[in-house]
Amino acid sequence: MVAIDQLDQTHRALIAAVQAGDWEQVGELDVLCRELVGQAMLEPERDQAALAEALTSLSQTYSEVIALCQAVQGQLALEMQTLQRSKQSAKVYQMFT
Repeated sequence: MVAIDQLDQTHRALIAAVQAGDWEQVGELDVLCRELVGQAMLEPERDQAALAEALTSLSQTYSEVIALCQAVQGQLALEMQTLQRSKQSAKVYQMFT
């Protein structure tokens, strides 16, 4: 039961880190979540219902994080395209001045 409680605490910290945009912290908490899931699965006196609830909630959070990352990736790709166009435009302008 200890690992499930630790997993819940780490899950809340993960949500806070995502909301704060602290991606380095998100990475560290992701590793910790993986370790705690493994520990919770090996706990002999685990509460199956509590573990299932914790894993379902964690899975939903990861789905949201993935969607957020994909949105940020798309936004960054657009910014890169705009930057490339601006750079090309500047080169063309310099050729005629």
